[in-house]
Amino acid sequence: MTHRNVAMLVIGNEILSGRTREANAYLVARQMFAAGCRLEEIVVVPDECARIIAALNRLRADYDALITSGGIGPTHDDITMQCVADAFGVPLLEHRQTLELMRQYYGAQQLNAGRRRMARLPRGARPIICEKSIAPGAHIGNVYVLAGVPDIFASQLAAILPDFGGRPFLRHEIEVRLPESRFAAALADIQQAFADVEIGSYPGRCGPEPCGKICLSSQDDAALQQARQAVEALIQRLS
Repeated sequence: MTHRNVAMLVIGNEILSGRTREANAYLVARQMFAAGCRLEEIVVVPDECARIIAALNRLRADYDALITSGGIGPTHDDITMQCVADAFGVPLLEHRQTLELMRQYYGAQQLNAGRRRMARLPRGARPIICEKSIAPGAHIGNVYVLAGVPDIFASQLAAILPDFGGRPFLRHEIEVRLPESRFAAALADIQQAFADVEIGSYPGRCGPEPCGKICLSSQDDAALQQARQAVEALIQRLS
């Protein structure tokens, strides 16, 4: 079974303070859309154990799967693995195979406490191995624990992507040079007629020369084409 809906938990004070621009949720949204899995919620929490555990337990209960980002490095504020272990009620242990890989990669003399910290996984977790880092993520239950560094996160996400999706979502975009108020009511009628198509209006510029796009997405290509034709006919009439 592949996961059909997913939530994302972003962990880190640096995100909430504006020190770091969050990029991983955007990548997940794009990748899940293409895979046919709905990303239904994104939550951002600080580096506080109680907040992380509470969000983690709620999200893993509410959705098929949960992807976390951040907090699995070598420093004191990297507490995500411990929080995941606590949420599942299992100890956090050094993973023997990961430790041996690190010993081979760094050499025994360079395997310091910080690097050993990144070899710890919740008991029963499967390491998520990727090309960009010797330190793994973790998969336990329906939770996937990934790094916060964007290139490592992307590599780890690629490794787990086969666990997600079904029929890919398709998207069409229609450029519009009308104020939204002109077509709002009629667009709502089209949305009601095509329940399997998600329709959204996104203005790019307001004022005397408005512009924007109407976006349609669905896993049903036939319904998507019909809805697009209805929207194009509406815009043509109003123009």
